[in-house]
Amino acid sequence: MVDNMESKIQQNPFFYFLEVILTWKRMIIINVIIVALFSTGVLFLFPNYYKSTASILPPKQQDIFGSAAGASSLLRGLSGGGKLLGNLGKSSSTYNYLAILNSRTSMEEVIKKFDLMNVYGLNKKDRDKAVKQLEENILFEVQDDENITLDVYDKDPQRAADIANYFVELLNTTSIRLSTQEAKNNREFIEKRLVQCREDLRKSEDALKSFQEKKEIFISEDIKSSSVAAYAELYAMKAKKEIEIGVLEKTVPPENQFLRQLKSELSEISKKVSSFPKAGLDGARLYREVVIQSKVLEFLLPVYEQARIDEQKDVPVLLVIDKAIPADRKAKPLRGIIIMLIVFLSTTVCIVSALIFHSLYLNNYKEEHIQKLKMWVHKVMKLYHINIKAY
Repeated sequence: MVDNMESKIQQNPFFYFLEVILTWKRMIIINVIIVALFSTGVLFLFPNYYKSTASILPPKQQDIFGSAAGASSLLRGLSGGGKLLGNLGKSSSTYNYLAILNSRTSMEEVIKKFDLMNVYGLNKKDRDKAVKQLEENILFEVQDDENITLDVYDKDPQRAADIANYFVELLNTTSIRLSTQEAKNNREFIEKRLVQCREDLRKSEDALKSFQEKKEIFISEDIKSSSVAAYAELYAMKAKKEIEIGVLEKTVPPENQFLRQLKSELSEISKKVSSFPKAGLDGARLYREVVIQSKVLEFLLPVYEQARIDEQKDVPVLLVIDKAIPADRKAKPLRGIIIMLIVFLSTTVCIVSALIFHSLYLNNYKEEHIQKLKMWVHKVMKLYHINIKAY
């Protein structure tokens, strides 16, 4: 019988396979139906989840951290600031938004707002579990056009939409707060420099006036030469670069390429300032100091005003493309797909089992085959370190 079976398999394996299926069809069909019904019943015990999506777009010009991840419109007002930082802000601000959305503070605000502790059936002490469960039901992604989508899953479609929209509201509120705080820091930084500049200008003017009164001379137009004005202009450029670097250092790491570029430019300007020919006359030197401080003050005043304006801004910084709305259909679980997959797997297992049983039956349970089967079982037991006690 064994020889006939092996001959049949070698001659036409397909017909042998079909013969096995037809022979064991009752077992296969019954088992597949049982597994399908059981899995269907289990799947219907799981609740439906609905998905709501909101979509936002970071502003092109200003954002929570500005064009240079913190320099904002202030650096745009400086010489070359807009050109230097134009490509930095959008992508960096996008990921800063994601950091805010994924922060624990935002998660806990949502949990408190919608009483998710009770929704998830958790105790007040299980706040970490609530945060983790909320994280499993949300998804924030950056799309190709750099807009951000906020996906929220919940058993209640209305609550899913409300949570998504509240995340947008939280993001906007946090953005305004951070932007205002940053603008305040920038304003204070510029203000200190402005106070120092005014003091230096006052001292320079007093020194020049005292010199003219003491020497009873008046600074002539010859002393007020173009070289003095050029030196003052160069010194003002140096002050601008120092302001740019001071603002940028508060928001980016030291290895930032734009910060390093600014420092390189400052180094070049400093070399030019140090190599500029010094005026020989005391009167010319005093006049030069007055011109320098006047130029620096002329630059600082509009920058300071811009910083004050930025500090007072309290407008939404997000562009909401789509507000989240309640879903009409469930998003998960995908019962149909899961059931089909289970039916396929159970059918495969039943067919393989049928082939094994069929082979054992035709082999008439010969001792040699039983021994081979035992050897295979022993190998599996040894592989997984399984010990069975004898009864």
